[in-house]
Amino acid sequence: GEYVAIVGRSGCGKSTLVRLLLGFETPERGAIYYDGKDMTGIDLRSLRRRIGTVMQDGTLFAEDVYSNITISAPHLSLDDAWEAAEIAGIAEDIRAMPMGMQTVISEGSGGISGGQKQRLMIARAVAPKPRVLIFDEATSALDNRTQKQVSEALDALACTRIVIAHRLSTIKNCNRILYLEGGRIVEDGTYDELIERGGLFAELVERQRLDSEGAA
Repeated sequence: GEYVAIVGRSGCGKSTLVRLLLGFETPERGAIYYDGKDMTGIDLRSLRRRIGTVMQDGTLFAEDVYSNITISAPHLSLDDAWEAAEIAGIAEDIRAMPMGMQTVISEGSGGISGGQKQRLMIARAVAPKPRVLIFDEATSALDNRTQKQVSEALDALACTRIVIAHRLSTIKNCNRILYLEGGRIVEDGTYDELIERGGLFAELVERQRLDSEGAA
């Protein structure tokens, strides 16, 4: 049930690590273990069914909202889809759509905002009640209020959460933050611990703070 963030500068290996965790790449050295079992001895299709993912390049399909939420687990009921929508903070938006869950999303997500798309992708990821959630900057298009609401709802889920974070202000409540550089973990701790150390993570946080103040 840990909430872990993976951070670092562009090109440090964050996305590669996610591909390794999902079995889309194999490690050159060492091994990946799930519940003490070497990943090479695990059926990858079965593993991926237990992992909910929201990636930056994720897409919605030209289907109704219900089908988009339950596409990875078609056995899920309408109630299951609504439960996932509530967690993702998209339920009210769906109720406001012309046909609710039966509203068809046009190809290319036409008529859907960036924030709505991200929340629908989150609903899709949580709907099957996975044991692990992997998010790649899954709330980047959400305003701070909505991001906080979604984060609090996700906190209540009984699963491990791994997030690739670019907006560092969103990971203050993580149990653990891993700072990658050159494909290696060079800093490991809570948000407050890493800030107190004054290392690479603290430098990145300060740089983002100055950038946001400059933009304002």
